[in-house]
Parts: sequence; structure tokens; C-alpha cells
Amino acid sequence: VMDDISIVEYFPHEAGKAGHHCGYCKSENGSISYGMWAHTLTCEDYQDLIDRGWRRSGKYCYKPIMKTTCCPAYTIRCDAVHFSLSRSQKVVLKRMRQFLEEGKRHNVTADETETVPETTHVETASAAPTIPPPERLSKPSDSGLPLASELSGAGKTSSCEAQPFLKVGADGKKPLEAFLQPSSSAPAHTLEVKLIRSSPPSPEFDATFEASYSLYKRYQRAVHNSTEDECEEAKYRRFLCDSPLVPTRGTPGWPQCCDYGSYHQHYYVDGKLVMVGVLDILPRCLSSVYLYYDPDIMFLSPGVYSALREIELTRKLYLCSQALRYYYMGFYIHSCPKMRYKGHYGPSYLACPESHRFVPIERCLPKLDVRKYSVLDDGEEVEERVGERVKERVEEIVKLVGVLIQGCPVKYGMLNARSRRALDPLVKEYATLVGPVAGARMLLVVQ
Repeated sequence: VMDDISIVEYFPHEAGKAGHHCGYCKSENGSISYGMWAHTLTCEDYQDLIDRGWRRSGKYCYKPIMKTTCCPAYTIRCDAVHFSLSRSQKVVLKRMRQFLEEGKRHNVTADETETVPETTHVETASAAPTIPPPERLSKPSDSGLPLASELSGAGKTSSCEAQPFLKVGADGKKPLEAFLQPSSSAPAHTLEVKLIRSSPPSPEFDATFEASYSLYKRYQRAVHNSTEDECEEAKYRRFLCDSPLVPTRGTPGWPQCCDYGSYHQHYYVDGKLVMVGVLDILPRCLSSVYLYYDPDIMFLSPGVYSALREIELTRKLYLCSQALRYYYMGFYIHSCPKMRYKGHYGPSYLACPESHRFVPIERCLPKLDVRKYSVLDDGEEVEERVGERVKERVEEIVKLVGVLIQGCPVKYGMLNARSRRALDPLVKEYATLVGPVAGARMLLVVQ
């Protein structure tokens, strides 16, 4: 079974073709992106892809065409290790504590909720795979490509401890963890948070599926006015349960309960499921995918609270592997004011669409205030320099791209000139978009 190598199909955007409906500005055909169907995807490869502006929705991966799409979307990440609570975030945590310990409820304003999630990507319907699923492909005897490390199971809670983060800093400020510690032996309400592997589904995921799916339907109808058809089970599974990520053990000493891969984080109040965060744990980050919750807990600012809990989990994982220190919140869309809340979790960085280097958000905002598409990296003529460098190396990069042709994995440079003639435009574009490292490791399905 080829489940330890990334296998993808690439779907280029045809020049002049209308785009798709945009969930941010509501344009009917302004959302334009490259697409890729991932049959399997190692966590290392997906980490490299999201650092180059890709994002997954189920097994479909997409990368906005930044210069032409209606709402340019920049990858945003927060340095969880140096995360500092804002005043408004402290208020949310204190209100949660008051609710749990005393049963006290506060009224909140729309500005305090910050719960606008990523919109469902709509291009999956036109991106149906054209080859058999991976389990029907034969495994190569010697492909020369690196394999993912051995799979292992996952449990419910992390064995990592966050004690080093409990200390008050030199500036006298209390850390995030200090606000999350229970302080009452007889609370009015109980809160339990469980991390549950979603792909492949763990026994607990299967056992709680109906409750989770019912919560999702209630959330979609109340918050997004979704129809019954839009909330059907098959679409829910495809969007938030299916994942191409191969579960992989982390560094030596890594807790088995938190293998790299896809998870649902469940929040229970008094034993009732009230919120679910959909997450990916990757080699260098925890990536937030989606959030849904019981509309009745809106007064607890669930979007803010869940983000802070996910930052806490990132900090715990950092104690097991110092490479994993970032919390990714998907895309930052400056042209959509409702999505700017993602910049409130600092210190935050945006990925430059040209150099793919992360730039402090404070340096990016003045540029984005002027142009919705901007080269964020400093330096003269960054866009031109990067473009020239890619052009110079493209032939070299393309030769090293792994391809899967008629079930056989080979390097693209090994194909004869006749075979490559028709494939060259597609493979060259794919190679520049996924980068030389992931391009050499992954297998691109070609016909």
C-alpha cells in the first residue's frame, strides 16, 4: 500500500476561466486558486506545502492565485512559545473561569466573539480524482523515495506537561497556562477537553461521531444559515473528517497520544459536547482547520477560547519537540475586515507570497492597507529576484519531481523526451508551486 508516500493529482487553473464563489467578499466568481487532490500526504510534505501558501479542505488542497483572486489570502502563524495574552483575551479566560466556578454568564458583543472560520472550499466538486484510490495501487519495490516513519496509535490526552510555562515572566505578566488552571474544588460546571484522532478514526471518534455531527449541523444552521442539503453527512465527512495525512510518530520521546496527523479536539461542559476544533499536528506547527460549537455558548466567546486552548496545546507539544513552536490559523485576509482578528494572537507572522519567508505582521499591515496583494518581504525587487531565481532553476527542479505514471514511480527527468513534451507545462507549474523539496518527495500522478 502506498500510504507512506505523498500521492497527488494537480489541477491547474485555466487562464481566462471564471473563478468560484468567495465566502469572504461574496463575489460569485472571484475566488481563483490552484488545486490538488491528495490521495495520501505525509505530514512533513503538508508542512512544506502550507509554508508555501497551500491549505487543505478534506483531501483537496488549494493555493490562492494571489495576484488575481478577489481576496488574497496570506498564511499566518503565531509563535506560541512567545505568545502574549491581550487584555481582551484575558477577559475571555476570566469569564470562562467565572462561568465554570460560579455559573456566572456575561453578555458579549460581536467584536468579542472572533468566530469567523475558514469557508468551505468549493472547488472539490470539479476536482474528482482520475486514478484508483491509493489502496488499489501497487507499492514500488524500490522507488528511491523517502518513506514516512512507522505508524502508531493515538490516545485521548497528552502526556506532555506545561509546567515551564506556568511561571510568571520577568515582566510580571501571568502566562496563558495560569489562566487555564482550575482554582475551585467545587465548580458550578465541569469542563473536559479531549484530543481525539479523526483520521484514521479512533474508536472514540466513531463512538462520538453522531454527537459531533449533530453539533456541526446545529452550528451551521444557526451561525451560517446553511440548508439541510449543505449539512448532509457525506459533505461533513468529506470536509472535516476525511484527511490525506499519514499519522506519523514524532521525535524520540514523542507522546503516542499526539502523533502527527489529523484530530478533533472535543470540549465537554458537564459531560455534554459543546465545541469541536478540527486540527492537524505537523512537525513544526499545530494547524487549525475549523471550529464549530453549540450556539448556546456564544456568551463564552468560543472562537477566542478555542484558539487560546490550541495555543496551549502547541506549547505543550513544543516541550516534546522544540521544532514544533507555531500555531497556524489558516489564512489572513486583510481585505476582509472580519478575518483580521487572526492578527490579534501575537507575535504573528505572514508568509510573503514571493519569497515564502515569514514577516512580522506589524511590518505587513502598512503595505496591505495600500494594496491587497503585496510582496511582504523586505529588500529591493524581491518579486523580480525570486522570479529570476525560480526561472533559472526550474529545469533542474522539474527533473527531480517524482511522478507516478501507469502505477510506476519515477523521477520526471527519467522519462523520454516524447513523454515529457506534453507534460512539461503542467509539471513545471506544479514544481514551482510545491517547491523543490516537496516536489522531489511527493509523487505526482500523470497520464
